Amino acid sequence: MKIQEIKTHVMMQKLERPFGMSQWLWDSRASCLVEVMTDDGIVGWGECFGPAQTNAALIQEVYAPLLIGENPLSRKKIWEVLYNRTREFGRKGVVVSALSGVDIALWDIFGKYVNQPISVLLGGEQDIEVESYASAFYYNGDSILEEAQRLIEQGYQTFKMKVGGLSLEEDFKRVEEVRRAIGMKAQLAVDANRAYTVHEAIKFGKMITDLDIAWFEEPVLPDDFKGYEEVHSALNIRIAGGESEFTRFGFRNFMEHRGIDIVQPDVAACGGLSEATIIGSMATTYGIDCFPHLWGSAISLAATLHLISAVRPAVPSQIRKYPLLELDQAPNVFRDKLSNLVPSSTMSIPDRPGLGIDIDRELIQFYDLK
Repeated sequence: MKIQEIKTHVMMQKLERPFGMSQWLWDSRASCLVEVMTDDGIVGWGECFGPAQTNAALIQEVYAPLLIGENPLSRKKIWEVLYNRTREFGRKGVVVSALSGVDIALWDIFGKYVNQPISVLLGGEQDIEVESYASAFYYNGDSILEEAQRLIEQGYQTFKMKVGGLSLEEDFKRVEEVRRAIGMKAQLAVDANRAYTVHEAIKFGKMITDLDIAWFEEPVLPDDFKGYEEVHSALNIRIAGGESEFTRFGFRNFMEHRGIDIVQPDVAACGGLSEATIIGSMATTYGIDCFPHLWGSAISLAATLHLISAVRPAVPSQIRKYPLLELDQAPNVFRDKLSNLVPSSTMSIPDRPGLGIDIDRELIQFYDLK
């Protein structure tokens, strides 16, 4: 079996209402999908995190010429060749995100070739229910109470909210309001998207400590490993991070500094399923839990569910569950409508070969920029 053709699909949806996090407002959703076709008719799908058009151009100009004619089952060899070919200028960022999309597609082909779900190939458990958490409460002007009530009615018991876009005092009031709205029994995490200095992160963390915060996500800049250490040492709150990190090499440095309790690789960014499984295993050697980050389409959702099936707790015990699945509550037609996979507060692992989902090509055509 040989790789015959590689297509990229750049999709974009303009949003009726922008939504915001600490850094900026989003007025659209975009995604680069990767379609890898083989000479025996098997097609694999992947997705890249980050700027969709840039990912597509990089795949077509740099990776595709290296992939045509290769055996798609040689995933490890292909990953190393593509990574090494761009090592001088692309050890992080969009170059690795583009590689991630290719890698996910090759895993999809592998599963279809051997007629098994990716979860089985990863050695994961299939008959489990994964609990989702609602990544919600963006800066969008919505009523916190109404949003909380709606999510509770949908079955969510764990929530994450955005902070860092307002003053410390204003955001503290927002966290208080969310905590009142969801009650003290629900889990609540906060996500600063790298908005704070070390001093601000520590101050804000101490302000919200009594609100029983499940974790404090990306409190400082992703390259400030020492800053993570200082925040981690100063607070009695679990610290999370990693959505802005790439490959096992980057995550090794991140985890070695002991500044986090939860690591968050994104399969569409960190190097694909191949790297995400390595990162999840590495985390156990540091006693760090792995809760994968998720932002993309139904392809990323399916890939993340398969990954979660194989991720083990850093410190095993009878009471520990599988990692929580992140489901952002911002508009996302590419996650909600691209496949037959329906996002919900609890989800099963897809049990069909490969990613185990059907792709709606009409939706791709409707939103395709090309």
